[in-house]
Parts: sequence; structure tokens; C-alpha cells
Amino acid sequence: MASPSRPGRTRRIVLVAAGSAAAAAVGAVLYQDLARQDRFASGTRPCALVSAQTARLVAGPVEGVEDGSVCTWPGPGPQPVLQVQVTRLGTPQAREGFRLVKEEVPPGKTGPMTAELTDFGDEAFSRIRYPGAGRRVTSEIWFRRGDVVVAVRYAPVDGDIDPAHAGAYEVATEAAARLRQGVSAK
Repeated sequence: MASPSRPGRTRRIVLVAAGSAAAAAVGAVLYQDLARQDRFASGTRPCALVSAQTARLVAGPVEGVEDGSVCTWPGPGPQPVLQVQVTRLGTPQAREGFRLVKEEVPPGKTGPMTAELTDFGDEAFSRIRYPGAGRRVTSEIWFRRGDVVVAVRYAPVDGDIDPAHAGAYEVATEAAARLRQGVSAK
């Protein structure tokens, strides 16, 4: 003989199960919405944003070394040949941080302070840093996509400005595409 509370208990279990399914559906919709807004759910690994093939073309046959939010391809001497840095913040903080980096006057002689770029994300710019003591010409490309700020720095061993800019642009283009595709957590 079933107790009178059994039907009510079954109804509660069904309601809880239905509520859990609804919560999961809402969570999935919210996750997709956040992903569309470029608020990435997982950490963005800088070495994962550059394929081995592109790194070889730009930096040579060395492996990238990841240290937290920075991936570095070493070169001869103290200065790396290629560096990709990823910073993840809240979107308002990313906007403000990006603005401050763009407006800063880096130490040493710089080329055109900024050149606006449109191919990488919500906002992007490039600049050239000319050598100081023991340094090489370095091309930098910075871009922001939602709450992620990426900096690509390329200093070719030959020190020529054109290859520096072309190499940084190639790496930044691939990093932006991989970030859009969600390759960042692999």
C-alpha cells in the first residue's frame, strides 16, 4: 500500500528535474551569449595562438616557451625574436588598459606612435620600436577582442623594419583568427 505522501513526493522530484533541465538550458544560452561577446570561459594560452609552422617562418626552428601569459621564441642574445602576450580582464578594464598602452610613450626611440589597424578585433594598433643599447628593431601589434588583449612583438635578427612589421602582422593575424575560433584553451 502506497503512502499518501508518495504522489506529492513524485511530483516534487519531477518538478526538481524539470527545474534542473530549465536551469541547464538557461546556462547554455548564457554561455553561448558570453562566447559571442568574446568573454572566453577558459584561460587563453599564448603559445596556442601561433601555429608551429608560422612560428618557424617568423622565429626559426625553436619552440615557444610559455611562462604564464607570455609565450617567447628565444633568439640569439638577451632579446627574444618573437613574443606573444595575452591578458584577460573584464571588458571595461581591457578597454581602459588598451587605451593606456596605446597612449604610453615607451622608453627609447619609437617610430610612428601608432598606426590604427582594423583586421584583428574590436581595436588594434601597431608601432615600431627602434633599437636601444643591445636591442633590435621591434614591431609591436596590439589588439583587443572583448575582454582579451594580445600583444605581438617581433624583432628579426637582421633588424630590418619591413620584415619586422610583416612578421608581427602575420603572427597577429593568425593569433586573432585562432582566438576567434576558440583555439585559445588548447
